[in-house]
Amino acid sequence: MTAQITLAQINFLKGDPLRHIERIRDTITRYKSSDLIVFPELILHGHPSLEAPEGMLYRRMKKFYAAIHDESADLYRYVKEAGARVILGELKGKPGSFSNVATYIDRDSIQHYVKTHVHWTEHFTPGRELKPFQTPLGPVGITICFDAAFSEAWRVLALKGAKIIVNISAVPKTFSAEYMWRRCAGAAICNQVFVVYTNRPGGYFGGCSAIFGPKGDVIASAKEDETVLQARIDFDEVDRWREEEQLYQNRRPLLYRDISRSHPAGVDHAQTPITPPVTDIAGDRLKPTVLHENRGIKKEA
Repeated sequence: MTAQITLAQINFLKGDPLRHIERIRDTITRYKSSDLIVFPELILHGHPSLEAPEGMLYRRMKKFYAAIHDESADLYRYVKEAGARVILGELKGKPGSFSNVATYIDRDSIQHYVKTHVHWTEHFTPGRELKPFQTPLGPVGITICFDAAFSEAWRVLALKGAKIIVNISAVPKTFSAEYMWRRCAGAAICNQVFVVYTNRPGGYFGGCSAIFGPKGDVIASAKEDETVLQARIDFDEVDRWREEEQLYQNRRPLLYRDISRSHPAGVDHAQTPITPPVTDIAGDRLKPTVLHENRGIKKEA
């Protein structure tokens, strides 16, 4: 199965919300035949750290929507009526508890994902679940900006059936696009998935959206300026690569249990007392055990 993916690398127009919404609608209208249209992080309301405090920004946009009587100005309804499939970033919540949200809309459903890894410079309430959107393309994994720094998130989404994982971002120019590309390419090849990275452009933000194949290759890419990027991907490529390089059949989840434990930053694991590994009669190294201090309990490492 193939799919046409459209990346709408556009900026937020904070001075003219009506024109901004119209521009989003125009983009959806123009590219509604695509199998998926992806907009950047917080494209609907803007990024609070730049545009306005969270509460003020959200109230302003809610007031704007309430003042519009034309039903087509309701963006969810507009997407449904257009028969499009769209992922966009928005702000949801109430004063004191706002979340950074990715929303998927198509004719039959509206689904939300709340950013789970909140950057230390932000003040969002984090989400508590990594889940793909259920779409006619199959499960579509979704992450937001800083989520991309956590390899566990990519793997969980791939294990939940995603052959394509989207990252919507508002990454500034001060964080090199090269770093984000490395992260996305690594996520693609390590999880054997397509990665769609859509970043906000503009004076402060870096743009450089891209689509990566399941071997980590760049299929299509943009520069820093506003643009709409399109590429056709073939999901059979994922299946062929997974058959050739059989990662998932050879996973050993019991060895990865430490990932689910809390480890303080900077801990020197080399100082943890570990009994020397032993060798069985066949020459295989057996699992060492860790003696947990102050508990006297032996556990498998």
